[in-house]
Amino acid sequence: MRRILMIAAAVGACLAAAQEQPPEKPAWLTLGPYLQFTRPGTAVLRWHSAEPMALGAAYHVSGEARQAEEAAPVLEHAVTLTGLEHNAVHSYFIQGPDGTNSGRYECETEFNYAVPGLPEADWPGPGPSAGAGQAAQRVLEESGVTRGYALILGAVTSPLAYELARRSELRVIGFDTDSDAVAQARQALVQIHAYGPRVTIQHVASYAALPVNRYCANLVLALQPVENAEVVRVLRPSGGVALLPPPEESTIEGRIAAYAEGRWTRLDQGPLEGAGAWTHQYGSPDNSAQSHDGLLSATRTEQLEAQWVGQPGPRAMVDRNPRTPAPLYADGRLFVQGMHRIITLDAYNGAVLWSLEIPDFQRFNMPRDCGNWCTDGRSVIAAVKNACWRIDAATGLLGRVYPVPAPDGAKCDWAYVASVGETLFGSVTMAGTAYTNFRGKSPLGWYDAPVGSVTYKIGSDALFALSKESGQLLWRHEDGVILNSTITIAEGAVYFAECRNPEVKARSSRRLAPEGLWDDLWLVSLDAATGGKRWEQSLSGIAKGIVVFYLLHADNTLVLASSRDQYFLYAFDPATGARKWEAHHPWTNEDHGGHMQHPVAAGGTVYLEPCGYELATGKCVTEKVGAHGGCATYAATQGALVYRGDGGCVALWDTRDGAVTLWPRLRPSCWLSTIAGGGMVLSPEGGGGCSCGGWMETSIGFMRKER
Repeated sequence: MRRILMIAAAVGACLAAAQEQPPEKPAWLTLGPYLQFTRPGTAVLRWHSAEPMALGAAYHVSGEARQAEEAAPVLEHAVTLTGLEHNAVHSYFIQGPDGTNSGRYECETEFNYAVPGLPEADWPGPGPSAGAGQAAQRVLEESGVTRGYALILGAVTSPLAYELARRSELRVIGFDTDSDAVAQARQALVQIHAYGPRVTIQHVASYAALPVNRYCANLVLALQPVENAEVVRVLRPSGGVALLPPPEESTIEGRIAAYAEGRWTRLDQGPLEGAGAWTHQYGSPDNSAQSHDGLLSATRTEQLEAQWVGQPGPRAMVDRNPRTPAPLYADGRLFVQGMHRIITLDAYNGAVLWSLEIPDFQRFNMPRDCGNWCTDGRSVIAAVKNACWRIDAATGLLGRVYPVPAPDGAKCDWAYVASVGETLFGSVTMAGTAYTNFRGKSPLGWYDAPVGSVTYKIGSDALFALSKESGQLLWRHEDGVILNSTITIAEGAVYFAECRNPEVKARSSRRLAPEGLWDDLWLVSLDAATGGKRWEQSLSGIAKGIVVFYLLHADNTLVLASSRDQYFLYAFDPATGARKWEAHHPWTNEDHGGHMQHPVAAGGTVYLEPCGYELATGKCVTEKVGAHGGCATYAATQGALVYRGDGGCVALWDTRDGAVTLWPRLRPSCWLSTIAGGGMVLSPEGGGGCSCGGWMETSIGFMRKER
């Protein structure tokens, strides 16, 4: 079986190289293009040029050629594409100087999640309209909430709901106890073509028990008296805002005037107790695959319930096989990486907040590389070819671009990326090194083989740190070839494995074949602030990580995991590099992920299926970690491991008693697509294309059942 795989891998390496060669860009195009949908049928196309130019873009709608041109020379370009058809594939290219162009790109409007705009109109309803527009504008500006869901309680015949939706990207739901008022409001909204996707009105028996999930509202306004307890129940954690008018205002007109004048009581919903985050590929830069989320003490699937179900679906995503980067979570937002795109959701109600189409943004075979993005809560930080983009987490607008600090004239890409405080960490690799092929089964596109070209680790020639604020290079380390899958940052130190073999360093590729890779390998620790070397330790004699090779930090222990013909674990003192303990155990199988799990650290234990070891001593504490049911690796909460279990379904393994529970028909990707954060289990669609089950193929968020 292995010989067949080796032959297939050799043949596949040539095919993969041919498929993965990126097209050459013209020299005048220095960044992009990238595209953001702003309304149905409309998108803004952006790119950067090497010098100020007045350029434009050509695109096609129903076969008709259209132009979008700029009036003045600029470095950062933006043109608006209009009239785009719904659920259609359009093509575009940027028109360069002297008759050149960027090459053709696709714009598929099925992935346009932007909310429809509303027309400006006089309010035809019977309710008071004076000051509603001013009130809506002040609420939006001072609350800072412009996307997601807004709830308005009472007086729905006022145009406040309409004005709020028209001036923002909120979806607004009005509630009223007066059925006649509800009917009148609906009729008025229909008359001005505003009822439906953006504004709806519902009749309720009481404002004390609204017919919505808890934690679903980004914004709550009250035009009728309401109990604070119900407002808090429906308000989204980590950024939800409620504005309640002063109690002395007893009329609708007075309450609208109070909003217009900024007179209100403000309630800000903080994070849930014990809520964690998932900001990097394996949870945090320490690679522990641990969110530190308590899930409000839930450790079993029956203790959780669906909070929302929705986008993105499978067509926006990459097929499950290529082992894509993990989603991210911070401050109430879930960031999902699809096919050349970023989709940002509200983690508590599933609303799509924004999306970006980035043709150059793609990386696969995560088991042999590092993630290509992270978040600090304020920004999404994405490695895109030879630069790192800092994208505003609230709006999707590109805020800053950090070029990779490569030698003059060298063609290099930005590989590793991490954010710690106000420092941005990265690594430099040869251009075109990352795996970008997503088609075909082993050895092409599936990345499951235990030998051959798909197991080649991605390496970097240098590791560095920048100031996020100024972009200034703080330090740069360059000694050997750094294995990207081992770069770990924790407690003021950076750790990684580095090959100093001159033959390996001289290679023309940073997809590292195993020959010579393990002959002069070192474990290195640097000071994260200065880049100064703290210590180094020879890794001579360790098991060669032919399949996968990882490093993590947890509970004052560094753990190196190597997979060859079984799993090997080596523990080191992070202060000195001294060896603490080692252990090994058999694979569960040599395909479908049994041979390439990423270790998880939780509760003083490091887990690597099927065993768990005390981090302090190396003592084996279990040989019954929840058995994986197909390709995928594990993520940890404070009390459970989240993984692909029996029948391929998303499952929880209780770390206290070993109980296994699962969600039928919910399938993760072939690596890591279901995470925990914000008190939730978040499972954006990752199983599309799988033929081994009747999967739901939807994105879903789970929350602890109300107690």
